[in-house]
Amino acid sequence: MYYDDINVTKRKTITNGEKYDFFVYNLLPLEKEFSKGKFGKGETVTSSNKEFKLLDDETGEMLDVKIRCSKKIDDAMEGPTPEEGKKVFNKCLEELINRGLERK
Repeated sequence: MYYDDINVTKRKTITNGEKYDFFVYNLLPLEKEFSKGKFGKGETVTSSNKEFKLLDDETGEMLDVKIRCSKKIDDAMEGPTPEEGKKVFNKCLEELINRGLERK
């Protein structure tokens, strides 16, 4: 159940006149844990990763999940040596699957 995870926030919006509800998952605590403090702090950005959905208990719908990650890890994954950033980010994504998120 997503309410047990303090890193998940439900957002309700209207986009182009259409109702659009989604979740935002704050990845910073996981980044910090898996990178031993190197990532998971500072400014945040919304990751370009759009492959997750989560069941909304209120409506019974599968809603999109936007991942909020640190700008530091996002920059590291796009930099000249992306291996470390990608390794930590992939570990975080594996943990999200263990916590109930589903890939599209």
